[in-house]
Amino acid sequence: MKNIIPIILIALGLSGCKKWLEESPRSVITTNLYYKTQQDAQSAVNGIYYFLYPPFTGAGRNYSYAMLELVTGEFRTVSEGNDLTNVYSLRQNSASPLLQQWFTAGYQGIEAANLVIANVPAIPMDDAVKKSMIGEAKFLRAYYYYTLVNIFGDVPLKLKPTAQASDGLVGRSPVKAIYEQAIVPDLKDAEASGLPATPDGSGRVSTGAAKALLAKVYLSMAGYPVSEADKFALARDKAKEVIAGGNFHLFQSDASLTWFDKLNNPAFDNKEENIFSINFGLDVVNNILPIELYPKGVSFNRNGYVNNDMGLLYPETSFLASYDPADLRRKENGFFYDTINVDGVKYSFPWSIYKFFDKSLLNNAPRSGKDFPLIRFADVLLTYAEAQNEADGGPNADAYTAVNGLRSRAGLSPLSGLNQSDFRTAVWKERVWELCAENKAWYDIVRTHKIFDAVHGSFVDAVGYVLPSGATFQSSNLQFPIPLAEVQVNPLLK
Repeated sequence: MKNIIPIILIALGLSGCKKWLEESPRSVITTNLYYKTQQDAQSAVNGIYYFLYPPFTGAGRNYSYAMLELVTGEFRTVSEGNDLTNVYSLRQNSASPLLQQWFTAGYQGIEAANLVIANVPAIPMDDAVKKSMIGEAKFLRAYYYYTLVNIFGDVPLKLKPTAQASDGLVGRSPVKAIYEQAIVPDLKDAEASGLPATPDGSGRVSTGAAKALLAKVYLSMAGYPVSEADKFALARDKAKEVIAGGNFHLFQSDASLTWFDKLNNPAFDNKEENIFSINFGLDVVNNILPIELYPKGVSFNRNGYVNNDMGLLYPETSFLASYDPADLRRKENGFFYDTINVDGVKYSFPWSIYKFFDKSLLNNAPRSGKDFPLIRFADVLLTYAEAQNEADGGPNADAYTAVNGLRSRAGLSPLSGLNQSDFRTAVWKERVWELCAENKAWYDIVRTHKIFDAVHGSFVDAVGYVLPSGATFQSSNLQFPIPLAEVQVNPLLK
C-alpha cells in the first residue's frame, strides 16, 4: 500500500499539484499553533515529500523532468512547448517555467524540512519515533539540495526556517560548502536515525535510501566541481554497504514476467530494485508522465485516449544505435518500443520510451498510479563499480560482479580483463544504457564534464560537443541559470 499518499494530501489539504502552488503551506502560516502533537509532526514530515512531485507532474507543457534529458544528446522532443524545444537547442532562458519548477520545489521542500528539524525536537513523543521523523526530514533536505546544486551550481544555503521575509535574502554558497555543511551531514544523520531498512511498501525514506544517496553524493564530490578524489573510497564503501546488506536486488525475468515488466509494473513499486521513488496512486495522486511519454498522436488505448499534446521525449536514432544489437534493453518492449499489440490489433509508431509504460494505461489513460524511480539498485551497483575502480586503481572481482549482473540480465556477455581506463569507460556506458531517461545522465555530465558521443560509442569533453540538435555544448551549459524571477526578488543571486 502506498499509504503515504493520502496522508500527504490530508496534511496539506491538497487535491492536486496546482493548488499547492497557489497556497501557503499550513505549517508555515500556523507554526505557533502547530507542532504540538506527534500527529502534527507526522503530518509535517509527510508534507515534505510533496515537493518531489512538481518537476515530474508538470503544469501545462512544463515537464521539468524532460529538461535534464534534452541536453544529454540521448533524447529529443516533438512537444509544442517552446521551453522544451529551447532547452533541446541549448537556448537557455532564465525566465523558463522549467527552471522555476525545479528551483521552487527544491526550496519549498527545504523550507518544509527546516520547519520539521527546528520544531519536532520539542514535541513530547517517543524519542525513537522523533529521531526517525527528523531523519526523514534530513534525508529529504539533502535530496533537495543535491538536486539543486547539480542543476544550478552555487545556490543559497539555508538551514533554518523563515521567520520573516528578509530571511529569504540569502546569497549563493559554493557547491562544496553545501555538500559539506548540509548534504553529507544530513545523510549521515538520516542513516543513523533508526529508519526502516527498506521502504516496506510505504514509499518512505529508508536506511537503504540514505546509504545509497550518500554513495551517490560521494561519487559526485569526487568529480566536478568539488574534485576530491578521496571521496571515491567513501562512495565505494557506502555503496558496498547497500549491496552487502542484502535488502535490495535486481529484478529478474521469471515464468510470468520479464524484468522490464516488473520495472514498469506498479505492483513492484517500493520493493526489490526500487530503493526510493516518487509515490503515486491511481486516482489519488495520478502520475501523468507515463502518458506524456507515449508516442504522439497514436490511438491504441481501449478508452480512446490519444496523446496529441506532448511528444515529450523520443530516443535519438544515434542513441538507440549505440546499444549492442544483442542488448535486451534496446529490443522491443525493453526500454523502448515502436509497436504494440492491443486486443489483436498491431499499432506502429516511431521508437518511444517503454521503460515507464504502465499497462493499466490501456484502460485508464491518462491516469496512472506508477511510481517514478529516483534511486534504483542498478545505480548503486554501477556507483560501486566506478568508485572501486577509481579508488583502488583498477577493478576487483566485486566490481566485475556488480556490472556483470546488469549485463547478464540484459543478455550481454560479462566483462573481464580490463584495465582501469577501459573499465571506467565500460561502467560509464552501462550507466548511459541502463539509467537512461531517469535524469541520471545529466548528473554524470556535471561531475565528469564528459558526454556520451553515441555515434562513435565514446565519451568526449562535453564542452565543444555538437549535440544531435546541432547546438554546441558550451561551458555555461554545465549548469542551468538561476530563474530570473528569483534574481529579481533577491539581488544577492546575481
